Amino acid sequence: MATTSRGAFAATTTTVVDIPVRGATQRFLYVRPAAPTANLVFLPGGPGIFDIQDDGTMPSFAGRCAPIGRNRDALAAQGIAVALVDRTSDGQVRQIADIRKVVRYMRDRDRVPTWIVGASGSTVATLAFAASTPARERLGLIILSPWGTDFSRTAFVKLPTLIVYHVDDAPSAALAGPLFEALIRAPARERIGLSGGTDEGCSHHLFAGIDDEFVTTIAAFIRRHDLMGRAGSDAPGRQDGPAQRN
Repeated sequence: MATTSRGAFAATTTTVVDIPVRGATQRFLYVRPAAPTANLVFLPGGPGIFDIQDDGTMPSFAGRCAPIGRNRDALAAQGIAVALVDRTSDGQVRQIADIRKVVRYMRDRDRVPTWIVGASGSTVATLAFAASTPARERLGLIILSPWGTDFSRTAFVKLPTLIVYHVDDAPSAALAGPLFEALIRAPARERIGLSGGTDEGCSHHLFAGIDDEFVTTIAAFIRRHDLMGRAGSDAPGRQDGPAQRN
């Protein structure tokens, strides 16, 4: 652990963490409320780099605009701990074995439901991670603003899955449907289109200007799905809650 500081909410701590992986180290920013009810492990889009500094600042575009990073304190206020996963010390991003180490780190501290979250450019890597995770692991998957051309692993995902996109973000909106339909083995799946906000700055693609609705959408989905009590034999393809809400 490099740095620990108090977050925006009195009961939340924000810590820069470095854990050993493959002879290198995996850095992430760990935002933890006093008594988490869920964990989020977030892989940023674009080049996959937060550029987390020793003091916890993140000067990269992802540090400014990634929706989970931007709303980390608001999520913590909902009882959700967040790990913002950066590149490793040897420059690697989105390596499955490294991500599993982050998941283990969070679970060792709080045995609560854990969700893997990808956004935009990390969509394919996050799907690959989810496809390699057996149902007995009791993880969940969240995809924000889907992006990419190779969704071939989607049919192997056996985790509850949420897809969130902005209805005015045409590329992601066009992919949300096919990705949703490809989740043929997911025990539960929802597709939610948000609207409003602004296309300036971080843009519709990253849900600029609708942070409250974004956080509420994520938190409500997590509350609807009790991963710790879920058996691995859930019926494939079930749709729960406001699935396909546009």
